[in-house]
Amino acid sequence: MLIPYDISDDKRRREVDKILSAYGKRVNYSVFEVEVNASKFRKLIKELEAVTVEKDHVRIYTLSKEVVNKSFLLHRDEGIFEDDELYF
Repeated sequence: MLIPYDISDDKRRREVDKILSAYGKRVNYSVFEVEVNASKFRKLIKELEAVTVEKDHVRIYTLSKEVVNKSFLLHRDEGIFEDDELYF
């Protein structure tokens, strides 16, 4: 899954960063890639809910294996697929 966040409060942002760092890897300043099973996912959600407030923005995108397999980094050879495999 992909978890971007936008939190203006420094303390809450650091807490969210610490939580997400324990579950996944940072791919951008405020974006993490996380791969967890169902029970760890529930635990992650509870931890995030405990340190955030309604005005904070934490969005969780669940990604299918098909989507993950078709993702890639620009300027890298890993994860590149054939043009005819890319569907919109």
